[in-house]
Amino acid sequence: MGKGYHSRSPEEFREYLKNIGKTTKKSRYRQFVLILDLVLIILIFYIGFRALNPGTFGDRTQSEKQIVDGHSTYLSLSREEDDLYQGYFLFIDNNTSKPMSVPLEDWKAEFRIKTKTGVLCFSEPILWEKRQIPRESKGFLYHSISKNKLRELLPDCRKEVFDEDYSFFRSRFRALDLGFYSQVVLESLDKIYTFEIRQKPYR
Repeated sequence: MGKGYHSRSPEEFREYLKNIGKTTKKSRYRQFVLILDLVLIILIFYIGFRALNPGTFGDRTQSEKQIVDGHSTYLSLSREEDDLYQGYFLFIDNNTSKPMSVPLEDWKAEFRIKTKTGVLCFSEPILWEKRQIPRESKGFLYHSISKNKLRELLPDCRKEVFDEDYSFFRSRFRALDLGFYSQVVLESLDKIYTFEIRQKPYR
């Protein structure tokens, strides 16, 4: 019977089978421990990566909400596909009993693009079109940025806004590290508010 069991007494055969069972259990236990260690290592790596790169998992399309002159306000990225422009909506809640005209007379706004390290790459004043928000409803102001303008940025800025080195075979974690920040800086009568979205680079 090869290198395994040879002619022995029934007691020896039972002992032989018992030893095989013990060996199999030990092997399975070692495999389980190895898989568990691997899962823990991946989990630790994931937590560390999230801590160093907040917001890189999952695509955020809107900023945190802030209260501007008593109104809940946030910035949202337009999801319409456009090769020439990128749109941004500034949503404003009008919880009053009267219609509201936006932007308010004392509001001044600027659109900015920054790198992950905070380098200012682009800025331009925002000239919003006047809009009326009905009472107890939500309205928005809209601004769009020309992608052609962004292609004229300095190389160090442009490579963060546009994924010029895209490759299907590139590491997934390397891709997660790419991105830039788009901001709308809104100055009211008594305070300056910054609405920020982390965006994936354009291709």
